[in-house]
Amino acid sequence: MKEEIDKKLGRMAIFVSSKGGVGKTVISVNVAAALASKGFSTCIIDGSFQFGDVNLALDIQPRYTISDLAQKGEELEEIKISDYLYNHDSGLKVLSAPLKPELADLITPDMIPVICDKLREDNEYLIVDLTTGISEISLNFIEMADLVFIVTDLELSALRNTKTMLKTFEKLNMESKLRVVVNRSDTETLTKASQVPDILETNDIIYVMNNFKVVTKSLNIGIPFVISKPKEKITSDIISISKEFNMDSSQSRRRRKRKSGLMGILAR
Repeated sequence: MKEEIDKKLGRMAIFVSSKGGVGKTVISVNVAAALASKGFSTCIIDGSFQFGDVNLALDIQPRYTISDLAQKGEELEEIKISDYLYNHDSGLKVLSAPLKPELADLITPDMIPVICDKLREDNEYLIVDLTTGISEISLNFIEMADLVFIVTDLELSALRNTKTMLKTFEKLNMESKLRVVVNRSDTETLTKASQVPDILETNDIIYVMNNFKVVTKSLNIGIPFVISKPKEKITSDIISISKEFNMDSSQSRRRRKRKSGLMGILAR
């Protein structure tokens, strides 16, 4: 097993959810755009390899995707990864998901550390918009990350699944990197935002208000609302997420050893 190698790497954050429809991609794209708009070199990976939505959220048609990188095989260590990124007008760089679902099979767990390390060497921040749930590839991303944001809303089913996900990550000794983001936190539902800490058994929660009109327009025009609507309250909420990146930054500058058997641990 290789020893840990000290190396200056950009901070890496994962956005994941236990169920779909909670606004995870909208939040991850806007956090990434907020960082890029402040002049930080920032890249986002669409980690939903079969049905990713980052291209849609940014209204882009990339020439290359992560599946093109995967086809390089053993040459992956030597390639110039910036050639495979889309440069968005916001300053954000994008590594898109495959354009066809079947191409997702080309991406294997062992490729993830190589790709992420290359991007972290070139960027101050790396954001990954993961697919819903937990898989072996997802765990590869999550293990490398400095921060893991679990996105939910106030629906009881989403909160219950989020609690299960939190317990799963705690079993993997990842408590220190976990943050919960409650999206659409002011929506009128049977569950109130004030009840969330008791339900999830955590106070480490960030709340993002609902603004259907602003979010919908942002998706329709492909411009993150943190750029087009900088004075909106929802933009302030997104900025509060990006501020989490500056906490405990000394922990982010080390390449981590790959642990083995994560799925085995989950199965216990």
